[in-house]
Amino acid sequence: MPSPEALDELTSSLQRLGRLLASRQATSRVTTAAKVDVSQQGATLLRALLRGGEQPMATLATAAAMDLGAVSRQIRQLEELGAVRRSSDPGDGRVSLLRLTPKGRRMAENLRAVGVRHLDTALRDWTEADSRRLASLLDRLVTDLVATPVPSGSSNR
Repeated sequence: MPSPEALDELTSSLQRLGRLLASRQATSRVTTAAKVDVSQQGATLLRALLRGGEQPMATLATAAAMDLGAVSRQIRQLEELGAVRRSSDPGDGRVSLLRLTPKGRRMAENLRAVGVRHLDTALRDWTEADSRRLASLLDRLVTDLVATPVPSGSSNR
């Protein structure tokens, strides 16, 4: 079990990482480098559609960890850009399926490529083993955080 000091350090590092990943400024640097003129939420949706393929709006909202209303607004903007196409689900006409257009796929792939190059550059002095270990530990941490109930109160351990 980690010490209180180690938990404080980890919490601080995770907060810094969270702020970086949620930063509009950081997203703007990526979208500018990728030559993709979309909002932070638009970039998130393009990436989620690239990863998940065609999907209903509710599934996309869950995948992108976004509110359904925000997804709906962003999808309208992405449709206006010609990046996303909406169609009816043949199994349930009430459900809209969303998919990337060829233009949207290029935009999403550009965003992914810039992000991968940025990470590659940031990790250039890391060993392959360190990079894989970080990926494994982050995956384990996320899995454990999702599965662990949040304790109530302020008791120490």
